[in-house]
Amino acid sequence: MIKKYDVVLSFASENREYVRAVAINLQAASIKVFYDEFEQVNLWGKNLYVHLDEIYRNEAHFCVMFIYKHYLRKTWTNHERKSAQARAFKREEDYLLPANDDTEIPGLLPTIGYINLKKLHLTNLDRLFRSL
Repeated sequence: MIKKYDVVLSFASENREYVRAVAINLQAASIKVFYDEFEQVNLWGKNLYVHLDEIYRNEAHFCVMFIYKHYLRKTWTNHERKSAQARAFKREEDYLLPANDDTEIPGLLPTIGYINLKKLHLTNLDRLFRSL
């Protein structure tokens, strides 16, 4: 199945500035990225609960979850996380790419490899995607 995006980004609004820079770097590297600010026209008027579920479950090759302490307290990030986890569970494939600051997430096993955001500069993240 052809995917609309190479990667979807899930993050709390408190981390928007960092994730915006990552999204811009990914886009500049010709990586098709779902980042909400790039999709405002496509999101306009949509039932976002249903639409975002479809995107995070079915429309990308990978889902990067930027997990900081705020991530767990947000309604939308929890919705995105659940949709992405359902995809990973159902299809039994490497789909979730957690990037965190050591915050634990329900249902995300500690055996899943992650990138520690305390140690990685954002310019390195787009290089990682180019190697996928």
